[in-house]
Amino acid sequence: MNLTQLKAFQAVANNGSITKAAHLLHVSQPSVSKHLKNLEEDYGVKLFERNAGAVELTDAGSSLLRHANAILLHLDEARRELKSPKGLKTSGPLKIAGSYAASALLLPSLLVNFKNRHRDAAIILRTGTTREVKSMLLNSTVEIALLNELPVNPEFASEPFRKEKLVVFAAPNHPLAKKKRLTLSDLRQAALVTTGMASAVDKMLNHLVQEGLGAKIAIQCGSPASVKIVVKNKIGLGILFQDMLIQEIRNKLFKVLEIPGLALTVQSYIVYYKDRPLSLPARDFLALLRKRVHRSL
Repeated sequence: MNLTQLKAFQAVANNGSITKAAHLLHVSQPSVSKHLKNLEEDYGVKLFERNAGAVELTDAGSSLLRHANAILLHLDEARRELKSPKGLKTSGPLKIAGSYAASALLLPSLLVNFKNRHRDAAIILRTGTTREVKSMLLNSTVEIALLNELPVNPEFASEPFRKEKLVVFAAPNHPLAKKKRLTLSDLRQAALVTTGMASAVDKMLNHLVQEGLGAKIAIQCGSPASVKIVVKNKIGLGILFQDMLIQEIRNKLFKVLEIPGLALTVQSYIVYYKDRPLSLPARDFLALLRKRVHRSL
């Protein structure tokens, strides 16, 4: 197998015709037919069903086409990268997504770093719940995502990124904020307020259940900002990642409730498709993410 054969195969598969493929490639029809024959002989499989001048991929042909597309796309990206080593002007936008925590805590500084390196590159950043971000990956709305749980989809590749601490917090004048020492049982009667960080919060609630407590989410908000507003008005106790509260804690707008026996760290992951080639901006951003991981080790 060689690149000329792969390009001929791809052209025939995409156009359903040897004649059309030959015209697009500016070669003769017999030449294209010979490339297909050589591929079939090399692999010992039939790649096309021929019918009245038209061709249709067999199952083996469909499998080879996926790999051919990936190989030729990688080579095209390499060619463009070598021609433009100092920037990403011709490679499209960086399309990434993160769960609420990742978007608020991790992505801003990374995006600043990325823009410093590639000032002309556009960035499309989307946020959502873990479920929503997974959906964005599945439908190719984004290329890379930061999630707070390990995806089970075998099509995804994942790499550990960093750990975040989940905390319970309250307004300073909330009755529980005035107690010197809280216990797990204090949470049983409390109204817990959180956002759509289902996997992270579920881990905390499961821990409470294992301790024989029946803590439940009383209010689920659409964003961390909404959680803060509800908690500020003493409607309940908030559950968020500690780094989301740095400024408010510093200004004494919220108090983190230290509860012996309740400590939870959540691992975040870099997630992307295994067999789907990343664009140049996405590959560069992935390299930045990996550097951040190495610095934290």
